[in-house]
Amino acid sequence: MSNYNFNRVDSYSLFARDSKFTGLQSLSDYQRNRIELAIERKMERLGYQYDSLAQADIVVSYFLVGSSLAELENYNRFVRACLGCSEQQQQQLNKAIRSSMLIVDVLDGERKRSVYRGYTHVDLDIEHNSDENQQQIIDAVDQILGQLGLNTVQ
Repeated sequence: MSNYNFNRVDSYSLFARDSKFTGLQSLSDYQRNRIELAIERKMERLGYQYDSLAQADIVVSYFLVGSSLAELENYNRFVRACLGCSEQQQQQLNKAIRSSMLIVDVLDGERKRSVYRGYTHVDLDIEHNSDENQQQIIDAVDQILGQLGLNTVQ
């Protein structure tokens, strides 16, 4: 388990829409906007400033878990989660992750490697109105990023 000092972090960024990150899962622009807006608001409340990808101390990425484990595995490789893990350790990393979960990773700005991962269930339902689904995302992001600096991943 590595420790990451979040006390030295002042700025964050998100991956651009035209980056490889966007191709990791098929989300609509609306879904991406909803998640990214919740991340931006929470990071601002935590005192972090938005900066360019090249200049940011950390990069925040996200993955909305559907039914495809292949997409999740590709995402894990992209964020370099548990880079030195064996197959068994990778399975352990994904053990508690189920469909209908939002994963948020914080990547070191220099190495673009996950230094923090949080996830929680989100109840996004077609029967809910847009405001209800948005509140689910906001609550999930608040819960996950509210732990920032308290946990790290290896």
